[in-house]
Amino acid sequence: MKRLKTTTAPARAGDCTGTAPEFGRIPDVTRLFGLRRGTIYNLLALGRIRGVLLRAHGAKSGIRLIDLASVRDYIRRCQEEREVNA
Repeated sequence: MKRLKTTTAPARAGDCTGTAPEFGRIPDVTRLFGLRRGTIYNLLALGRIRGVLLRAHGAKSGIRLIDLASVRDYIRRCQEEREVNA
């Protein structure tokens, strides 16, 4: 029978150390990019950023996740348009 090795050392993160998350909730987008909740929903409705609603079949509520890369791309496009028009 094998004996398990145990330790009291703090757990370390795996291979994903230092990587940015791909998706975030509305409060995460607000915190990271300074966009307000209403603006985020408007951008989603216009198709300028991407998101997904995760919910069980027939459920009234779920979790809305926003593709953070699409928010970064949107902000960059706005910046480039502003530089071109300046």
